[in-house]
Amino acid sequence: MDGSENADRPGESKSKGSHAAPEGAGVHPLIDLSRDPNPGHPDHAKPDEE
Repeated sequence: MDGSENADRPGESKSKGSHAAPEGAGVHPLIDLSRDPNPGHPDHAKPDEE
């Protein structure tokens, strides 16, 4: 996975995938990490079993 797997597809560069946001698009509010109430603490992961 060195980024060369998309080199044969016209219209796609190595730095952008087909799901990349358009250039100049703002940050989507649902994935804005600055609004995370518990930064660095996953609140969706299964608890550790000790």
